[in-house]
Amino acid sequence: MTATLFGYYGYDNLGDELLCEESIKILKEAGFERIYLLLRKEKLRSFSRPGVVPIDRFNPAKVLGAILRSKVIVCGGGGILQDETSLKSLIYYCSIIYAALILNKPVLLLANSLGPLKHGISRCLVRNILRSKNVFFIARDRVSYRYARLVGAKNAFLGTDLAIGAVEYLQPQEKQKKISLCLKKEFDLDLIIESAKLYGFEPILVPLSPQDEPACLKMAKKYRLPVSHEPLKDLLSSSLVVSQRLHGCLLSSLTGSPFISLNSSKSKRFLERYLPKYEGFCLKEDPAQIVLAMVRLKDIKLEARNMIEDFTKMRQEAINLLRTISRRKKRG
Repeated sequence: MTATLFGYYGYDNLGDELLCEESIKILKEAGFERIYLLLRKEKLRSFSRPGVVPIDRFNPAKVLGAILRSKVIVCGGGGILQDETSLKSLIYYCSIIYAALILNKPVLLLANSLGPLKHGISRCLVRNILRSKNVFFIARDRVSYRYARLVGAKNAFLGTDLAIGAVEYLQPQEKQKKISLCLKKEFDLDLIIESAKLYGFEPILVPLSPQDEPACLKMAKKYRLPVSHEPLKDLLSSSLVVSQRLHGCLLSSLTGSPFISLNSSKSKRFLERYLPKYEGFCLKEDPAQIVLAMVRLKDIKLEARNMIEDFTKMRQEAINLLRTISRRKKRG
């Protein structure tokens, strides 16, 4: 069997690359021997592996050809159905889904989140997708699940984040007295650095995406901080993580280390489900608020058992759903 897999892949974003890996694993376990993977052109060679066929995501003919040859189209994880980052990007992803539906191909939105949807056209596009009987939506968080049900989604289920599956193969790292600063925007770090060193922590800037590097390099120069060359290793070996990105917080919690989430509604709405009374969600990059959270959280250990249980359940349900969809298409 053949499937087409798409997402924000091939841009060296740590979180999205983990989502890609987990999506491929699920598809292979569901019995798909050939997976067309949509990537940016520069990454086609580096993603070639047995059973995976990289496709230029901006080549319409090749994308349509992949969809035509596939039994199912899968959007593997992430928050791509939103227009806060880019309306153009949302329209691109919706065009793939609409093309699949026109060609009568089932679409699985696997562990996606929805929104923000600020434009009327965005809400209309996403609403019509969710209402299709040929679209199966596994929501990453409760807010997205409730929204899908509210707008009349035909097939909506509550799941969790695909990156949790990475816990199975991440190399355990010995914890060190350091704080990973996973930042994508600049702000004042003086008080944070001073307080970290007061408690015996060494701060390190850890860009999780090439988009984060300009801000991290500027802050490294300004505050004389090291910049990580092995983001995943440094993140996993940190005793505390301060992050403006969801997957910085998520990976930290999977290894038991506390995190401080900065100005991220995505992180809050996903992680509050597992940590309802957690004191590490900061609504803005306020140094005083961050330091107070650092003091409260520096000695605690997080428990990820519920996250892992939810992921294991979702993974099996996704595999069963993919097998059911493919059998249905065969009979048709």
